[in-house]
Amino acid sequence: MDRGRVGRPSVVWMKPPVRNRSSGKALKGKMGCDMNKLATKKMFGFTLIELMIVVGLVAILLAIAYPSYIKYVRKSNRSEAQQLLMNWSINQEIWRSNNPLYAGTGDLAAPTSDHYDFAPSNLSATTYTLTASAKTGDDQNNDTSRDNATSCASLTLNQSGVKAPAACWE
Repeated sequence: MDRGRVGRPSVVWMKPPVRNRSSGKALKGKMGCDMNKLATKKMFGFTLIELMIVVGLVAILLAIAYPSYIKYVRKSNRSEAQQLLMNWSINQEIWRSNNPLYAGTGDLAAPTSDHYDFAPSNLSATTYTLTASAKTGDDQNNDTSRDNATSCASLTLNQSGVKAPAACWE
């Protein structure tokens, strides 16, 4: 036994070294230690700090994205109501070409929607006004135009094609 190595056996058995795939040389660390000892230690799972960081990042992303998503859904529902009003207007014109007055709800059914109630008003031989109003208690009552100054909870369309409020029909 070598006197410089007190307490250590002179021969130590080690498993074969990990080899670099491209050169075939054994991997050694900075101090010449065998990288095999480091490679055999495997860690599983995440630390609590890592999980908390991920939860925090997801919360920040949701705080930024959720309001935009809600605005997008409201605008989509408003677009559906506008399309239904336009189709109803076309049906009113077809009805009027064959009858002396524009159609009431008894003659021509009003459209249906999950977020809006539809009603005709000002019906005569020459005029009509079609209205789509957001249903009571629906989030669509909070819908506003692009400038956030005009409420889009109620949309109207008349026989002349006048759309109100104009800011909501852009």
